[in-house]
Amino acid sequence: MSKSETFIIQIQDRSMNVISPDQKKSLFSVIIKNESLSDQVGKFLAEGKIIKYVSVKSGETETVEIENKTKSSVTFIPVSPSFQDVQLIFGKKAYEIPTR
Repeated sequence: MSKSETFIIQIQDRSMNVISPDQKKSLFSVIIKNESLSDQVGKFLAEGKIIKYVSVKSGETETVEIENKTKSSVTFIPVSPSFQDVQLIFGKKAYEIPTR
C-alpha cells in the first residue's frame, strides 16, 4: 500500500513508515499503528504549537483527527521513547524515517 486518504504512521522498533494522502486538507486523520515493543507517547505540532497529544500502547492502533489551518505542515514528534520527528507531507509517496 503506497497511497491513502489518511496519513498512516507505522512505528517499528528501528524505523517508522509513513503513507500520505494525495490531496492537502486542513482537516485530516492520522492512523498510528504501534508495531514496536514499547508504548508510544507523541505530540503533533504546527508552527511550533502543540495541536494534540497521543498515546498508543504496543501492538495497538489509534486514529487522531487533526485540524491545521496554518500554511506550515504538521509534525509528529515521538516523545517517549524518543524518535526522529516525522513531518506529515501531503502527496509524498510512502517514506521511511530511520532511528536517530
